[in-house]
Amino acid sequence: MKIAFRVDASEVIGIGHLMRCLALTEELKKRGNSCIFLSKYDNGIIHKIKEFNVDFYKIKSSDSQEINEVLNFLKEKKIDWVITDSYKVNTEYIKKIKNKGFNVLSIDDMAIIHYYSDIVVNQNIGAEKLDFSAENYTKFLLGPKFAILRDELLEREYKIETNAVEKILVTMGGAYLNNFTLKILKILKPVDENIEFLVVVGPFNRSYEDIKTYIKKTKSNVKLIRSPEKMAEIYLNSDLAISAGGTSCYELAYFGIPNIIITVADNQIKIAKELDLEKISMYLGQMKGVSAEKLKEAVRELINNQTLRKIMSQNGRKMVDGNGKKRIVDFMESSYWK
Repeated sequence: MKIAFRVDASEVIGIGHLMRCLALTEELKKRGNSCIFLSKYDNGIIHKIKEFNVDFYKIKSSDSQEINEVLNFLKEKKIDWVITDSYKVNTEYIKKIKNKGFNVLSIDDMAIIHYYSDIVVNQNIGAEKLDFSAENYTKFLLGPKFAILRDELLEREYKIETNAVEKILVTMGGAYLNNFTLKILKILKPVDENIEFLVVVGPFNRSYEDIKTYIKKTKSNVKLIRSPEKMAEIYLNSDLAISAGGTSCYELAYFGIPNIIITVADNQIKIAKELDLEKISMYLGQMKGVSAEKLKEAVRELINNQTLRKIMSQNGRKMVDGNGKKRIVDFMESSYWK
């Protein structure tokens, strides 16, 4: 099969959509399929796409004319499946693709449009509670059993469990958040001088230099990592995490790392609340509303409560088993579509 992905990544929306689509290409390519990415942006994402040996096509048209350019491309390349994971893709966009005879799989987080897609994938906890609007033929793959993880991450069996918290991972996503990561480091500096902070910043995060300067000035016990190629190594060495409410939550759950969530976008709130309810993560609230004292209190609680950390770890590993993309591709290849 030939599969085209319509996906974007930028300083505003982050890199999560792109990374989960790239993870899905790994499974598709293993089965002999070819993949190409279509995007409005080429600011740094082409390099990431080429790392996965996937082709890239930059959409040149304005938003109003984009669908015509995309349809011509799909026809010319004889595409079999179109996978959408972009806020620019709406109901009419999908309908026009379907009307031209292409199969469509939509990766969705929000359930706010009507879907003409053949398959809708929502990997989020609580997805089955959402009110989706779709055609009668649309099939739904819902929940963390369909969480899409990169091959590089599928090695949790090598994680060594420790009785104490020695390393705390701070990963707030790929977007720029007005130096929020730096604010977290300043708040937590007095918590425990024996703890090392592993700080991961994405390609669009402009706070890298500010954090680097802060570390040098204060001699803090912080390891700063920008766009790591081997994220699994970082997870394998992390005892606790502070994260946003995006796709990294499922990666942390897979590795059994208890995490504290501070949401940075409205569409993360429901996910964070569900993860908190299931005792997989601890949700503190939205970025603008979390006090320094509340964050310090939560970190201290998890540092001092090994039993709670163990419960959160076990629940996370049970929720995400790493086979999500295999299940998705199995369904795409099933006899239902033939």
